[in-house]
Amino acid sequence: MGSKFILKNVILLSAVFSFSSCMKQNSSLSQASTAATEAVGCDNLQSKVFDSMYTYLDQEKSAPDLSELKFEISKKIDLIAKAQKIQDNEKITEFKSEFNKVFDIMIEDSKSEKNIQSVKEHLQTLIQLEMQNTSTPENMNLNSKLSKQFSKVSALSNDLNIQCQSVPTNSAATTPTAPVNAQSRMIAGQNNVFSTAYQSCQALQIPEITSATPDVSGIIRVGTHPDGIGGVRDINNLSAVQNTHPYIRVAGGVQNGCFNVRNNPLIYDYGGEPNVANNTIDFFKNVGTGSKTTLGIDCSAYVSSAIAAAGFRYKPGIDNKAVFVRQSSEQFISAKNSGFSCFDNITLTKTETIKPGDIAGVHGHVVMVDKVGADPFGIKKLSNVSQCATIDITNFDFTISQSSPIKNGMGIDKIIAKDYLAEQTPSGKMRVLFTGMAKAACLAYFQNTPQKPASSEWGIIRHNGKPECLAPRIQMANQSCVSQCQL
Repeated sequence: MGSKFILKNVILLSAVFSFSSCMKQNSSLSQASTAATEAVGCDNLQSKVFDSMYTYLDQEKSAPDLSELKFEISKKIDLIAKAQKIQDNEKITEFKSEFNKVFDIMIEDSKSEKNIQSVKEHLQTLIQLEMQNTSTPENMNLNSKLSKQFSKVSALSNDLNIQCQSVPTNSAATTPTAPVNAQSRMIAGQNNVFSTAYQSCQALQIPEITSATPDVSGIIRVGTHPDGIGGVRDINNLSAVQNTHPYIRVAGGVQNGCFNVRNNPLIYDYGGEPNVANNTIDFFKNVGTGSKTTLGIDCSAYVSSAIAAAGFRYKPGIDNKAVFVRQSSEQFISAKNSGFSCFDNITLTKTETIKPGDIAGVHGHVVMVDKVGADPFGIKKLSNVSQCATIDITNFDFTISQSSPIKNGMGIDKIIAKDYLAEQTPSGKMRVLFTGMAKAACLAYFQNTPQKPASSEWGIIRHNGKPECLAPRIQMANQSCVSQCQL
């Protein structure tokens, strides 16, 4: 009797869990279909459609079942037609068919054409498509398909005279109407992220990391990330981390409005991303994309968070969205290829060089320029153009801000660039980037000819600060803890 009773309860519990999972998925599908259709007839339909898929993928960690999604969307469109007393059933059927084809492209076509293997890759692909990224033939093909499909949807919507029912957001009231100093605004965003992540204004006062800074103790590498490249790290001695990590030593504790970072340290987390919900960034919830046991974010999540906190658009007409922290480092190599028309790759002249807030990207890493000396590449120590070929990184005078595994997995940090680059081999990607940029700056200086370095492997981009490229700043969880920081 006992074993039968146990078996019966196991079956019952399994059925309950299965039902709960099904209910959750149906709820997510309903939410996604509502989000996708609430802007039918509106100018921002395309943006809302992307948002619906971002949210579903981010929450469910899987792509929606296309047939079920289409069924839910069709139901919502029928309700819109009924509410607006649209009688042309044949054209409504055509509209539903063409609208649902958008999701064929976003879900099935994108997965097959780009050989997507993970939800993270799928999210990154959709972000690239919203930006109209042209870095690959597959992206260009998908962009073309989507553009044509949205045009068909828009034309049918106009024919049916579907009225926009969504309430427009009043972002114009909080968006500057004149250009801003992009440098200072970007650095403010970066420092806001930095202080929020450590829940400490004092973290901004810590001297930059140098080659002499001791390694952090208490962090161990416990495995390799599923992509077979990066490491997974864990904390095996909290006290050691608290005593040797320069930023954790001053991190926020249990004071009002603060997350206890001191007892829950953020370290470097390869593949780690902040939680994203309600267009808010949260560094203090583990979303499981990197380590499942420690808090922390990777390089691209850090830089993207700084852009979001600065209130910068990547492209005019595309909102500043918290989900854009899911981008990969290579998107920051070429502003043009990535569709980032609010940015441009920098041009170097005799008097213009790298600036604070510039973003330097390679395949696998991205950093932000933090502070710049009077002669950042040491060019004024040279006497003629022939010496440009032998740039010496020991003469560099600037700092960078990043999230990286330096000093045994420190994570978010600010470091003297020449010390950071000295730890790389001459073929190290960031070293190649900055020496290549330095050589171009040297040529610009001695030849008095503007230089705009271009490479498929590296690049430095800069925001233009124009009004159409500004947006309300994205908020961060527990940001109020450091509201008094001088940014």
